[in-house]
Amino acid sequence: MKALLLSLVAATSLAPLLAQTPSPTAPPQLSPKAAYADAMQPLEMTRAQVANWSDAEIAALKVTVTRAAADCQARHPEDFNGDALIDLAKLCALGQSWTAVVQSATLYINATDNPKPLLSEAYAAQIDANLHLKDQWAAFTGARAMLAAVPYNVLAAQAMDEVLAYTQFAYTHEALALATLRQPLLLANLRATANPTAAATPASLDEAHSPQSIHALYDDGLILASLQQLSGRLGEASETLAALDRALPLTLASDDAIPIASSRRRYALLGKPLPELKPTMYLRHPDPLPQIPAANAITALLLFPDWCAQCVHMGQAFPPTVFTVAGHEAYLYGLLTETVTPHKTLSSDRFNPADSSLFLDQTATLVIPSADFERFAVNGVPFLVLTDPHGIVRVAQPIDPTAIQPGDTVDTAIACVGSYWPLPRSTQKTASRSPRTPGPGQTLR
Repeated sequence: MKALLLSLVAATSLAPLLAQTPSPTAPPQLSPKAAYADAMQPLEMTRAQVANWSDAEIAALKVTVTRAAADCQARHPEDFNGDALIDLAKLCALGQSWTAVVQSATLYINATDNPKPLLSEAYAAQIDANLHLKDQWAAFTGARAMLAAVPYNVLAAQAMDEVLAYTQFAYTHEALALATLRQPLLLANLRATANPTAAATPASLDEAHSPQSIHALYDDGLILASLQQLSGRLGEASETLAALDRALPLTLASDDAIPIASSRRRYALLGKPLPELKPTMYLRHPDPLPQIPAANAITALLLFPDWCAQCVHMGQAFPPTVFTVAGHEAYLYGLLTETVTPHKTLSSDRFNPADSSLFLDQTATLVIPSADFERFAVNGVPFLVLTDPHGIVRVAQPIDPTAIQPGDTVDTAIACVGSYWPLPRSTQKTASRSPRTPGPGQTLR
C-alpha cells in the first residue's frame, strides 16, 4: 500500500514536468489529399505522354482524330451560334483542325447578340489553336484580350502559361510584357486569400473556372521574376519577388507552404553558380567525366529519374554533346537519377526503370545521386537547367521531352541566354562546331 502511494505521488509530481517538456517539432506534412496528388505524379506524367501509350491506345487515338476531323470539316462555323460554337471548337480541336477552331472561337467572342457564358473557353481555345498554327502574335493578342475580358481563374492561368511557355525564349520581350500585364491580377487574387469570405469560390463554379490555389498563384507569379532575371532586369526581379511575398497571407496551410518553399528554392537557383554535382558515372564510357558547367560555353542539363519513360527515350536522341546555336557554343548532358536497382541486361519489357542506364548507354548522360537531383526542387520532368558561359544558372524549369529537337525549346533557350549573357569578345572561342538550325516554324535569335 505504501509503495502504491509513493508511486502515485511520484507520478503526480512528474506530470507537470512532463507537460512542460517540449516535444520535438514534427516537419510540416501535406494533407492526405495533397499527398495523394503528389504520389500520383509519376503515373500522371507517364499517362500524359502519348509516346508511352500502348499500340491499341495509339490506334484508337488515330481513329478518334480522323473521325473528329471529318466531323469538323462537315460543319461550318457560320452555321452555328452561342454555345454550339464552343462545342464545334472542341470537336475541331480534337480533330486537330486548328483554323476551324480559331474561326469558331472568334465568332463566339465577337458575337454581339448572344450572352457569352463560355467566353473563357472561347479565348482559351482560340489561343491554343493559334499556338498550334505557330501564329504567336495572334496568341499574344488573344491573351491580352482574355485578361481584360474574363475573371482570372484556373482556365485563364492555363492559357497564359501556355503562351508564356511557348514564347519565353524566342519572344522574350513580348512574353515579359504579357507576364507583367497579368501580374496585378495574380497579386490581387493572392491578397484576396487573406479574406476567406472574399476568396470563397461559389459552388456553381467548376474546377477550371475556380480561382487558383495560393501556391499556384505564387508559382505563376515567379514566372515574371524569372523572365526579368533572364533578360538582365535583376532589380525588377527583386521587386517582383518582394511584392509576391507581401501579398501572401500571414499564415499558410501546409498544402500551400510546402510547395511555395519548393518554388522559392527553385527560383533561388537563378543568378547563382550551378550547385556542385557529384556524378557517379558517365554513360558515354570510356570517356572521362566531363567538366560541368563547361568553361566559356552554355551548358544545358536535362534532369530526369529512371521511371520517366519519355525522358529515357528522349535521351537516346540527344544531339552531339557540343554544338552551336545562333553562334553560341553549347554543351548538353542528361542527368539521370536512379530510383531502382539497375539491370545488368536489358529485359524483354517495352520499358523498365531498371533498364534506364542501359537504354542510355553511350549517350551524353551522367548518373547523379538523388541528393543532387533534389537540390534543384524539380517540379516536372524532364527538367532543364541552363547556365550561361560564366556557369551561372539562367533557366530552371520543366520542359516537354520533344524540346530537344532542333529549333525547339532547348535551342531557343540557348540562343536567348547567349544573347542576354554573352562572353566578352576577347574570350569567345573560334573553333568550328556543328550548328543546330531552326525547325519548322521556329526562330532562333
